[in-house]
Amino acid sequence: MSSKSFKILKISESFADSMMMMPKGYMYVNLLGILVKNYLCDRRFLMPHSATLVGFYKGDDDDSEVELAGTVEISFNKMGANDTPPTPSPPKDSPYICNMAVQKSLRRRGIGWHLLKASEELISQMSSSSEIYLHCRMIDAAPLTMYTKAGYNIVKTDNILVLLTLQRRKHLMCKQLPMTDSSSDSI
Repeated sequence: MSSKSFKILKISESFADSMMMMPKGYMYVNLLGILVKNYLCDRRFLMPHSATLVGFYKGDDDDSEVELAGTVEISFNKMGANDTPPTPSPPKDSPYICNMAVQKSLRRRGIGWHLLKASEELISQMSSSSEIYLHCRMIDAAPLTMYTKAGYNIVKTDNILVLLTLQRRKHLMCKQLPMTDSSSDSI
């Protein structure tokens, strides 16, 4: 198995783990891997309107190897946005953070926090918008706590009828970015 295929498999395992209603068998993870790979290939043509950040982790041991820890996707404007965003819909022309996944064995180590902060920093450099949006499933207590600590507020929540589509209810969250003085960066 190539290292690229292994990394996509790890991302797929993380997504499969987060989808508790879905089967968790090897075949499902492989199918999800194919879908993730195709999705990432399609999304690369949307640059510079979107980006995918990848986080790596190296343990404290000298002999530990660097491994893929997580990913997060950013769309900077409506040209980089998904054609069918999840509900409740974020404003089309606002930056949007989505598809954050951290490998299950590496969770609770601050990797998600660093991916979130790196996303915010990149958005502040690539977009003039003062707001960032993201979704968080209502059942995901740890990410909801992380987003709240990072300054995100719930602005809207899915209607309970979304359960009829076999989806989990989600909060749409928003953060106001501080205004930056770009002239100080050029000195």
